[in-house]
Amino acid sequence: MANSDISAKKIDLNINLAEHYGLGREAFERDLLPFASSANIATGAHTGDVFQTNLALKACLDYPNLSIGALISYPDIVGFGLRKVQLTRDELRATILAQLGALASLAKQYNYELTHVRVHGYLYYQMLTNYSVAETVCKTIQDFSQWLVLVSPYSKVIREVISWVNLRVSYEGRIDLRYDAEGHPVAYDFEKDANTDMNLIADRAKKLIYESKVVSEEGEENRVLYETIHLPSTPKNSLEIAKLLHGLVPNLSSLKEFDYSVYLPELL
Repeated sequence: MANSDISAKKIDLNINLAEHYGLGREAFERDLLPFASSANIATGAHTGDVFQTNLALKACLDYPNLSIGALISYPDIVGFGLRKVQLTRDELRATILAQLGALASLAKQYNYELTHVRVHGYLYYQMLTNYSVAETVCKTIQDFSQWLVLVSPYSKVIREVISWVNLRVSYEGRIDLRYDAEGHPVAYDFEKDANTDMNLIADRAKKLIYESKVVSEEGEENRVLYETIHLPSTPKNSLEIAKLLHGLVPNLSSLKEFDYSVYLPELL
């Protein structure tokens, strides 16, 4: 899809919630909420617990236009979901269903229906190139609810798999991460990515929003498909990043409002 008229494109800004155990982190996440149109709530597999999940859902009530979705991962509390966990297909399916079921049950008390599923950590990156893992994740999500939308970076593997299982997808752009030569985001590195200069962040944001392009670590430009951009909460300048993106996006739209049919010719 050409980006010559950015004002006509609807863009979602998504944020992770409940990735903590303390009130200090909860307060910080609430500072970022006004800039988001979709919230991905951690399900306790990589961090947080049922109490933090409940607090996050209550916080979202102040923003009625938010899309509410699940942030799923490998079960890895010790490694924050970033370690190279290996599960069988049945094991991966079981943990995904458990995570989605628990969040969906909590969400119903606030009259929320889940709209999307975002994947976290090692599972997030593994899906981009591993057909077996991607198919298991996508098929499990689709079996849980045919109305759910997968939030994931674009890759050829993801594109093929979603066509097999008939799953809707909202491709995600990142400005807080580096990209490789294939146009895939590089796994977060605390030393390299935690204190990225705002000038570089601004350059990445403008390149993505106005040109639908990212620049690889080798300096090559790659065009990427995206409908949503992630608002990170890990960098120290997360609030500045959120304000920047919110100011640059001319037509903010949550995932529950997005018309995915306009992208079908490019995705198939």
